[in-house]
Amino acid sequence: MPETRIGSSFNNPDTSSSFLAPKWGTILTCDELRYSLLYGNPLIAEADSSTITDDMLNDYVRVSIGYLERELNIHILPRLIRFDDPIGEDGTPIIRTDINDTAYLSTLKTRKQQTLLYLREQGYPYRVIAMRHECFVKLRHRPVRDVLTANFVDPFYGNTIIDLMPYRIVKKNMSGICYFRPRQLTARSQTFQYIFQQYLVNPYMVDLQDIFRIDYTTGYENSQDVPDDLRYILQKISSITLMAIFGLGKIAGIASRSVSLNSVSESISTTQSATSSYFGSTIFQYQKEIKEWFAQNRSKYSRTIIGKL
Repeated sequence: MPETRIGSSFNNPDTSSSFLAPKWGTILTCDELRYSLLYGNPLIAEADSSTITDDMLNDYVRVSIGYLERELNIHILPRLIRFDDPIGEDGTPIIRTDINDTAYLSTLKTRKQQTLLYLREQGYPYRVIAMRHECFVKLRHRPVRDVLTANFVDPFYGNTIIDLMPYRIVKKNMSGICYFRPRQLTARSQTFQYIFQQYLVNPYMVDLQDIFRIDYTTGYENSQDVPDDLRYILQKISSITLMAIFGLGKIAGIASRSVSLNSVSESISTTQSATSSYFGSTIFQYQKEIKEWFAQNRSKYSRTIIGKL
């Protein structure tokens, strides 16, 4: 009999849903939450037969993804990172036409989703001493998928001195570093070297901001590209929210209930202990596993910050 449930757990992943991002798919489906994590329990409240809908389940996953991204300082969903639009003489942003933002976000349903996937940031500074050895920029957001535009601008007037795209070498994924160096000796590379000698090597220059103006994309290209360990911990985080809400709706405020068929009797006990509530022990175990996972894997995804006095 063919599998009708959707999800990676059933070897039937959803790779085309636009709920989280355009045609990006779903890391954790509603069927996986129902049948893999909640053991097939019907998500129906006992008091008034209210049902936890697919939209609610999808939102639990979306919120869990945001929590994981903030904790690890990475992007799981695809993002379009744009340099702040330059300001014209009349004080309004100059309209850019090099990248079609509308086409990138058109399949999303809400403005909130579009805002999450479209970010703006300032340009990158250059460091005189560092640039004498090698010209590179460490991008602020990771994992990096591609660099769309890269310009080296005049530090005083803001006009583009050179288009750096022909010279880019992008270290994708978690490294998030973009190098700029000539690929071969040509007349163009001589111009490149002259500009960097004037603006980057001259000792009278100080560290300035907004010299490198870069647009790039981050996150994973599709839901199936997300590493299994991130998918695993996301299941734990989402299921905690679901179990807590479902337990309250199933029997609110009751820790346990027993029924005796022979004597036709029923007993109900209540408690203030969180671990004695419905799914309380499972929630406690999942919280422990999540804490252990972060302790072991945070350094794998987060950048190491080294300070000096």
